[in-house]
Amino acid sequence: MEDKWLLVILVIAIVFGASRLPSLGRNLGQGISELRKGIADATGNHAGDAGPTTGSDVKPADGHDATPPA
Repeated sequence: MEDKWLLVILVIAIVFGASRLPSLGRNLGQGISELRKGIADATGNHAGDAGPTTGSDVKPADGHDATPPA
């Protein structure tokens, strides 16, 4: 099993060249990070969320308060 990965790494090094491998790995890591962030945004799972909001701090989409003037 390890022989297959060694062969894959060797082929990648030959195809892309040893000088481009660090930038290739960096770009791949950034792409994976952005993909995970996009998935979290799409599903609504945010790491920094404080929890469900209450009705008192939620405003309508038009930005105006729903309470009528007194």
